[in-house]
This record gives sequence, structure tokens and C-alpha cells, in this order.
Amino acid sequence: MYKRFVLIFAAFLTGLSVYAQVGGVRAKVVSRSGRVPVPAAEVIVTFGDEQVARAQSSDQGDFIFENLPDGDYLLTVKANGFTDAMVNFKVEGYVRDLIFVSLLPEQVTLEADDANFAEFDMDDSGYQDVPAILSSSSDVFDNIAGYGFSQIRFRQRGYDSSTQDVYLAGVRLNDALTGYSPYSLWSGLNEAVRDKETVTGVAPSEYGVGGYNGLSNIFGTASMVRKGFRFSALTNSSYYRLRLMASYATGEMDNGWSFAANVSARVGGNDWIQGVYYKAFAYYVGAEKNWYDTHRLSLSVFGSPVQRGAQNGSTQEVYNLVGSNYYNSNWGWQDGRVRNARVRNNHEPVAVLKYTWTPSDRLSLDLAAVYRTGRNGYSALDWYDTQDPRPDYYRNLPSYFYNPESNMKDRDQEFQAGWAKEAWMYNYENSRHINWDRMYNVNMNNIDVKYDSDLKRSKYVQEERRTDQNDLNLNAQVKYAFEKYFTLTGGATFRFNRTEYYKIIKDLLGGDYYVNIDSFAERDYPANDIAVQNDLEYYMEHGHAQMVREGDKYGYDYYAHVRDARLWANLDFAYGGWKAYFAAQGGYNMFWRQGLVQKGLFPDNSWGDSQKAGFLTYRAKAGVSWMTGPHRVYANAGYFNDAPYFTESFVSPRTRNDLSPDLTTEKTLSADINYAFNKNGYSLRVTGYYTKIKDQTDLMSFYDDSQNSFTNFAMGGIDQRHIGVELGFAVPLPLKGLSLQGALNWGDYVYTSNPFVTQTIDNDGEVVMDRELVPYWKGHYVYKKNADGQVEQDMFGDYKIEEYQKHYVASTPQIAASLGLDYSNNYWFAGIDLQYFDKMYLDMNPLYRTDMAVNGPDGIATPEEIEYMAAQEKFPHAFVLNANLGKSWYIKRKYNLGFSLSVNNILNNTNVRTGGYEQTRLIDSEDFKRYYRFDSKYFYMMGTNYMLTVWFRF
Repeated sequence: MYKRFVLIFAAFLTGLSVYAQVGGVRAKVVSRSGRVPVPAAEVIVTFGDEQVARAQSSDQGDFIFENLPDGDYLLTVKANGFTDAMVNFKVEGYVRDLIFVSLLPEQVTLEADDANFAEFDMDDSGYQDVPAILSSSSDVFDNIAGYGFSQIRFRQRGYDSSTQDVYLAGVRLNDALTGYSPYSLWSGLNEAVRDKETVTGVAPSEYGVGGYNGLSNIFGTASMVRKGFRFSALTNSSYYRLRLMASYATGEMDNGWSFAANVSARVGGNDWIQGVYYKAFAYYVGAEKNWYDTHRLSLSVFGSPVQRGAQNGSTQEVYNLVGSNYYNSNWGWQDGRVRNARVRNNHEPVAVLKYTWTPSDRLSLDLAAVYRTGRNGYSALDWYDTQDPRPDYYRNLPSYFYNPESNMKDRDQEFQAGWAKEAWMYNYENSRHINWDRMYNVNMNNIDVKYDSDLKRSKYVQEERRTDQNDLNLNAQVKYAFEKYFTLTGGATFRFNRTEYYKIIKDLLGGDYYVNIDSFAERDYPANDIAVQNDLEYYMEHGHAQMVREGDKYGYDYYAHVRDARLWANLDFAYGGWKAYFAAQGGYNMFWRQGLVQKGLFPDNSWGDSQKAGFLTYRAKAGVSWMTGPHRVYANAGYFNDAPYFTESFVSPRTRNDLSPDLTTEKTLSADINYAFNKNGYSLRVTGYYTKIKDQTDLMSFYDDSQNSFTNFAMGGIDQRHIGVELGFAVPLPLKGLSLQGALNWGDYVYTSNPFVTQTIDNDGEVVMDRELVPYWKGHYVYKKNADGQVEQDMFGDYKIEEYQKHYVASTPQIAASLGLDYSNNYWFAGIDLQYFDKMYLDMNPLYRTDMAVNGPDGIATPEEIEYMAAQEKFPHAFVLNANLGKSWYIKRKYNLGFSLSVNNILNNTNVRTGGYEQTRLIDSEDFKRYYRFDSKYFYMMGTNYMLTVWFRF
């Protein structure tokens, strides 16, 4: 009896103990981008393999579970349009507040790489066309703009890609020298970089203050790679013939370790552009260790070695002669095989080390280091004292000999033009392409006794221009959530970059050596042996110019040094349906040139360190949002004071240490206001945006016919204004899984200032334009004409003005629209959309907008000359039809097999211009009263093309 009483009493006490040690968990489900509450999310609590509780989040994203016994639990959160989130938590006798459970937007199943853009050859033009990083989110407009509009090289809100901040593991990784997105570093690693957070416009981010063109953070750690094994095979007709990819990730194991790997290979050419090809590989390995959910350390190493042939833009005359808008002048036949002269050859491995300390639910600390090294090469032809080998060189075209529509000088040779046209149309002697055999023959039969009577001196070589970076980025970030209302995030970043610019002899093309001299200097100073030396120290030591072999450096060699430090903080406030934030950043940016060779033209200003350029930088932004049920209204505004980049700051970095005059920071004011609605499959976002950019700089070098010399153009004071509206929507239709989706961007991106320019002669540094205004940059007058086409005059003899024609920011459609049907049901998905693009403009050359070019040799600017020389070309509008289809099968709830097929430009519209540039050359008139332009060069969207992917994962 006594034993029974003791057992009953002990059981009673145990029950009291268990009852006393019950607690629970609470949190708010929010989107990681902007911390917007996610209503109706499914929240599941499991203990081991047993589900113990289930609920849905409220309209404000809140949930709470109570009366959970002490122990270790797993919280799983699922919501439409987001990837599932899993959080481990421990109950210890109280209700644990996790504050937020952040959900990542569901990634669109798209197998295109971020680097799936033709490599355009634009070195001689100053034209830049670098795409922004591809991104996806649950926002309809962002998805369509990020992927659907990419084939026409759409730039969201008209911004240059250098203004989009790209982070890896919380560390900003935009190129230190150009600012461009470093998408090529991880191209081909779709699985490793799948999970990313993206914000648009001026919106805030927890990784940094960001700019006015959004921010993308790629997580890139082993635990973030999708668990399991995945293999895929892809074929497409646009960029490369075949891609094979495999990945494996353990996920986080019971011992806290996570491991992941991702490899791929991309090979082959395409159906549209001859000479463009891929020979690319990619690798990623990552390991991560989690100790007690408090300490986390990860290491990732990846790289993407790639060789790919480049495409060159050509004039419409050339495209018409060959009967195709996809002609590429960069290649020719050699031994029965296609050989491209311009090949990108890169391998820049990256290592990422990251440590995270989370001592409590409210406090976290991140420390990260990212190191980038390797090689970045781009080959091209170089020649000395011989015929230009480019097949579409202007002297090879019929228009060089005959042009009856103008009074251009020496354009009256109709017979020679006929021969040139026939050679192009029938490809006589390989006239359409680079003649490799001819270059080999010239080199193998050229003996120069001045240097060596037994060796063959190459007149043609293939060079490789190298940009080899050593880039170290250090980052520290802390985040603290106060008990109520406020969350403070802040950090510090430090960057140390040293990049070597040089070129080497890649191929002597049958010769034995090449002479390291400056051919432009030799033309101007034929009797001055010192002036023509590219390496004066070698000449002074050996008594003759350097004879370079394959692999030797020549031409130029210098370091670019960049140092950058930033401190930033972001204070978030949340109360009920209201949210607000204020973010600020301060920093210092410094860069300088270090010449590694002494150039004969500038013996006292080419070797050693240049003056150091330093700039104080700062950014500030603020925003507020209000949410009630499915409605959200929010606004953001920011001011940004950013340093110019190294590549825009030196007059002629190949030859000397001179900084561009009047360097200053770029100032930007940007704001947007938004309304969003999300409920029961209905989705809508409307955004109005405004951005004013001041004091941009630009630098270009080109041959100026008016000076009969190679010159440098340094521009400053370039201002732009971007305004527009974005609209994205999705409407469910009566058929299950079918929805109507659309997107519209209407923009107006114009230049609002006439910048100043300083022009110098490259060979001696003589200033020929000193801070002169470019009066026709932001626009020009269009004059009234009578029925005979003559310009009308008023009673005072002044020309009558019809309108002032604004000039527009180029290289993107300012009107882009898409309307389509999207179907997703029972693991089938399909879609079809019609896209429309308009307000697309050609990239302008500032030389054509100067008084010198418009006035002509006689110094008089007529209305006809103004309209001809200053006008900016507008491209025709375009319609494009696309479709996609896919299916996946789950086998025994473990294996997943699927395919996806997309077909773009179904109507095979081969006349859609995606970009181009004006050349910088001038032609005299017969009477020497005016100048004429050289024809512009263009790039075109590919015709009908497909992408087919098959995958298997488990």
C-alpha cells in the first residue's frame, strides 16, 4: 500500500513538472524583401516525425502556438509564391518569440544563365552594353522584366547596370574598376546561386543601404543550395549547343555540417551568328558548419573558366550586302575551320569565407571575406605598316567609292564600287571574312634586317588584352532587434583591389617576333627612336626596340589601385500595419595608376604612381509603407553621392598618368511611390518613379579626322532625368491554374545638360578642346520647312523653329509591354505572351554634337547641318511572340523528372535592333564646307530560337 501511494504521488509530481514546463512559439511571417507581412501562410510544427500543431498566419502575418512541452521542434512555413522555410527552435517553459520568419520569393524555373548574352565587340566605339544580373521574385513585373525582356537587353528604369548593387554572401561585389555586375564570375552555376534576395529601385535591404537601381544578394553558402542530387541537360539555338549540369547538396545534417557541389559544361555554337561559340566550364564546392544554432562558419570556392567568341556590330550596308543582320566580321576560315579573332578567355576563381554569430533571437553578427583573382583576357588583331585586316573596314565597302546621295569627297568612283559590291555579294577571295591565310603569308615572307636577317618579323599578330584582378573584400555586419518596434542593422566594408592592365602576344601568325613600338607615334615622329618606344627602359639598355615573342607583354602595362571603405546603418520601424526606415552610408574611395613601363612619348609621366584621386561618398534613403489586408502602399526616396570609377578617370591610362580634368562625384536623387495588391491569386503593382542624375563622367578614345590623330575625349557634367511608370498584374481565370499576366514600363529617359569636353592628342597630350561645351548633346532644334523642303525664315531672317528634339538615354526600350497567359496545374506549366517595345535609341557619339563637327570646316552651321549631324536615331518599334511548356513527374515521392521548353521570337522577326553605336569618323564634303558621318553600327535580336531542358533530381 505504501509503495502504491509513493508511485501515485511521484506520478502526480511528474505531471505537475510537465505542466509547469510547457511553452510555445510565436513570430510574424514576412517576405525577406522589404519585410512585407505574408498572410495565410501555412505554419506546421513537428516534433521528430510527428506533426503536433498546424495553423495559418493572420492578415498581418502573425501566428502563435502555445502549450508545447519542452523540447526541440521544427517549424515549417509554406506560402504561395515563396519557397518553404524551416526553422529549428527549442521550447524551454515559455513562449519563444522568433520575431520574424522571412520567406524567399519562389524562384522561377529558368535554365538560362546570367551570362546568356552574346559577347559584343565594342572596344573601338566607347559603347557599353552590359546587362544587369538576371533576377526573379514573386513580383509579376520584376519577373517579366528580368527574364522576358532580357532578349532585347531591357534595362529596368533605364539605368546602367553599374548602378545595380550585387552582393555575394552579404558582400558587395560590383567590379571595383567599372561598377558593372560581376555575373560572369558564376555563370553556369545555376544551382549554387539559385537562392537570392532581390529588391527593386530605391527599396531597402538588410545587406546594405543600396542604391537607386535595386540590390541582389546571392547567398552562395552550402546550406542554401537545394538539398539532394540534380542533373540537367540543356540545348538551345541562341548561345551554345549543349549544357550539362550536376549538383549535390546534403542540406544541414544532424551533426551541423552542410556540403554542396555544382559543376557544369557549356559547349558549341548557335544557329544565328557564325563565329560565336562557347567552351565553358564551371565549378562550385561549399562546406558549412553550424554549432548549437549559435555559431555558423562557411567556406565556398567557385569559378567559371570560359572561352567564347565575340560578335561584332556592322553597318546596315554590310548586313544588306551579305543578306543577313547576323553577319559577324570577327571570324574567317583557317584550315577548313572557323577561327574568331576576338575571343574572351576568363578564369577568375572566387573564395568566400563567412562567419555568423547569433547569441540570441535579437542579435546577430556576420563577418565575411571574399577574394577574387585570376585572368581576364580578350583577344584582337594588331598590325604594323600593312593593310587593315578587318573585312568590313570602310575602305572595303562600295560606299567608300560611290555615294550619289551626297557631295562627300572622292565618292564618285562608280566602277570601283561595282567591283566592291560584287566581291561582297559573291565572297571573292574570302572578302567577307578575316583572311587568315593572307596574314600568315605576309608574316612568313617578311624579313627585316634592322632587327634580324634570319628571323621573320610579323606584321600581323593576335594580341590578348588582359585585365587581371586581385580583389579582397572584407565585411562586418550586425543586426539587433529591439523589444518593440525597432530593428537596427549596420556594418562596415573594406575593399583592396589591384588590377594589372597589359597585353601579350597571343599568336605571331607564322612570324618569329613582333616589334614593341607605337605605330601612331612612329607616323608622327619617324626620326625619333625614343618617342616610338613602348618600353623605353629596354631600349636604353639594349639600343633597339624590344622583339617580343608569344606570351611576352608589350604595348602597355600598368596597375590600377582602388581602395574603398564604407560605414552604413539602417533603422527599421514597425507598428501595426505601418513600417518606416531610414538608412545612411558614408565612405571614402581612392584610386591611382601605377605605370610598370616607361613610354617614350611620356618618359616623365608614364612610369610609377600617378596622383591619388580621393572622394568622400555618402548615401541616404528613407521610406514608409502602410499595409491593410491585401493592400500595401509604400514610398522610397534617396540621395546618392558616388565616386567616379577608375575607367572613367584617366585621360589615357595606356600611355600616361594624367587624370581627367575636374573629376567630381556623381549625384543622384531618386524616389518611387508604389501600390500593391495580393489576394487569392490576384496580384497588382503600380509604381511611379523619378530619378535625376548629375555630374556623370565619360571617357573615350578614337581617331579624329579633323585632327588627323588619335585623340582622347574626357566628358564631364553629363546629367540625366528618368521618369516612368511600372505596372505588373496577374488575374486568375475560371480555368484552374490559368491566369492572365501582364507588365508595362512607360519611361522617359533624357539628357538634361550639355556637358563639357576636354580633347587631347594621344601622342603628345596637346589640348585641342579645353572644357568646351557640347552644345547639341541634350537636344537640337528641328526647323520648319516649306513644300519644297526649304527651311522657312521669319521677317527678320531668322530660321523658323518647329520643335526642340530631346535626346534620349540609349540602349534600352523606354516602352516595354507584355501580355500573356500562364498555366500551372498538376505539375504542368505553359505560357504564351506577346511583347511590344518602343522608344529605342542609338547610343550617341559626343564628337558629332560639338560645334566643330556641326559647323564643318567653313565654321558655319546651317539648319540642314544641325539636323543631320546632331540628330539621334530612333529604332523602329517591335512585336515579339514567345511561348513555353513544361512538365515534371514525381516518382515514389522521391524522384523528380521534368522538362521545360521555351521558344522565343516565334514570328521570326529578324529586324529588331537591340543596340548599336555611332562611329567617330568624319568625311569632308567636296567643297570643304561641311562634314558627313560614318554609318552607324547595329546589333539585332536573334530570330526564332529555342531552349530545351531536361532534369532529374532526388
